[in-house]
Amino acid sequence: MKAHVALLLVGFLFLVPIDPPVLAQTHIAPMMRNGIEYVSGGIGEDEVQAMKALAPRYNLRITFALTGGEYLSDVTVTLNSERGVELLKARTHGPFLFFRIPPGRYRIAAQADHVIEHRWVRVPAKGGVETRFYWPEPNRHGVISRLKP
Repeated sequence: MKAHVALLLVGFLFLVPIDPPVLAQTHIAPMMRNGIEYVSGGIGEDEVQAMKALAPRYNLRITFALTGGEYLSDVTVTLNSERGVELLKARTHGPFLFFRIPPGRYRIAAQADHVIEHRWVRVPAKGGVETRFYWPEPNRHGVISRLKP
């Protein structure tokens, strides 16, 4: 009898429509600093899906990972104008960081575990740009060191 009740309950669950936003109850909220809107997240499947849904709203999308493919969080990111003026400094709350910024050329510095990587990006007037930062796998002591040239 218990098995039949369990099967009926499972069957009922498949008949009830579930709204995806209800499943993705996340705490991802856009932030604003110096007139630049940005959002960071991507820890857990719900946040990954939420960030994917938010991506088209932002014209600079950055991903942080190890060379082996494991995502990184708690990366310190500095966004500078082409002239070197610091526009924003933030710490990521997941492997994804998205900005809504005016078109132009920017320099990004990203620091993970004392290792800083730099990228120049050009944000177009229409559409967006994606860039990825990769760090080498940590050594046996859990320390990330620079990639060898």
